[in-house]
Amino acid sequence: MKRVLGLSLAVLLLFGCKPSRPGGVLSESKMENVMVDYHLAQGMAEAAGADADVLRYKYIQAVFRKHHITEETFDSSLVYYSANAEKFVQIYQKVTKRVEAQATIMGVDAQATQDRYANLTALGDTANIWTDLKHHTLQINSLDNLYSFRMMADSSFHVGDRFLWRFNTFSKSEKLVYDAIAMFMVEYENDSIGCVNRQIRGGEQVELHYTPTDKLDSLGIKSVGGFVYLPQSKQEDKESFHILIMSNIGLIRFHHKPEPVAIDSLLTDSLETDTVGDAEPKAATHRLTPAEMRESQPREKKVNVVKEKPINIRQQQRRQNRRRWR
Repeated sequence: MKRVLGLSLAVLLLFGCKPSRPGGVLSESKMENVMVDYHLAQGMAEAAGADADVLRYKYIQAVFRKHHITEETFDSSLVYYSANAEKFVQIYQKVTKRVEAQATIMGVDAQATQDRYANLTALGDTANIWTDLKHHTLQINSLDNLYSFRMMADSSFHVGDRFLWRFNTFSKSEKLVYDAIAMFMVEYENDSIGCVNRQIRGGEQVELHYTPTDKLDSLGIKSVGGFVYLPQSKQEDKESFHILIMSNIGLIRFHHKPEPVAIDSLLTDSLETDTVGDAEPKAATHRLTPAEMRESQPREKKVNVVKEKPINIRQQQRRQNRRRWR
């Protein structure tokens, strides 16, 4: 009996203990510090403009030397934390706040657009309707190189709605430049599709603005969706390590409102006096008295016309000449 109880206790302890972090993986606090510097290094390289790829490599290697780690350790840590979504989200939220604070200190308003929509809810004419996870990780050498979503429309979707699908990205690649593809799509009631797409790199804020064309602007919406795809186009890239992290994902919906027509302007237009050319409208006159109204009424005018036979001047001259000769 004691042996059975001891075995049961051992099993409970085994399954009750949380798995420890494997060797060669950075702690959460260390990972946070490294990722903050990694972000800043990429931003400094992009800001330099010319020779950005060369500078990016130099700055990132300087980050590894600063924290006394190897690139392999950082890669292994990224793989471990990206597979543990809860831990990774907590780390990345802290990283994002620290990077934003550093950008503010350096005078860069990097999150101005994001802050406009930070406090939106799912209600209102402008609303954040995103219901999926706000973070996702793509890896090139696995089944996780594609992220997609589809959201069916409900009564809160209106004809003519506009959309903004937005998220931040962070990348780690052995190659300095590696483009992913992002696309946002709207399906309408007649099965027409409207879409917008762009190429993206890590370390940037991605925004896909969608506005329907004139032909689609009057149709009801059936669904909205999108995807981010991390392609692998070359045979030699199969062994390379690449990871793309999407964070702070949001989908903003804008109800389209026609411009209101002021009632006062309609009344004014209907009561305006006629004008000729660019002449000023006539000023309003005072109210007429009954006597003035009678005087202003049109009256019939009588003209006496005397009807006589027209006089023939030649005949009159002939008559006068005959009288003279008599």
